[in-house]
Amino acid sequence: MCLISINILWPRVFTMFLYDSLAGNSGLSTIQVNRQHPLGLAAARLAAEAIAQDMSESYQLDCEWADEEETELRFRGSGVHGSLMLDENSLRLEVHLGLMLLPVRSVLEQEILDYVSNRLPCPNRA
Repeated sequence: MCLISINILWPRVFTMFLYDSLAGNSGLSTIQVNRQHPLGLAAARLAAEAIAQDMSESYQLDCEWADEEETELRFRGSGVHGSLMLDENSLRLEVHLGLMLLPVRSVLEQEILDYVSNRLPCPNRA
């Protein structure tokens, strides 16, 4: 069995005044995926590079490492942005959806889970 978790975080207040500068990020929904992996940091970086290449080609997202240690990969595209954070044994993916993508959030969640499951092996459990 593989440990994968996904969380939906709704903004505190959803407002109809989307153009109000005080509204901030009220029009965004965040999808979080946390996943354990047995790869170690170096191999996880290689997997993240492959994921970035796929995202760039398939979804026209711009991807770049946010730090020198290459533990946080940031991505941005039309109506979406987020980051992929790595350590020795886990991955954390955070995706922020714009208003136009909210209606397809559940479809995107499932695609993200399927993609992560296919790209990263689960740790062996005794």
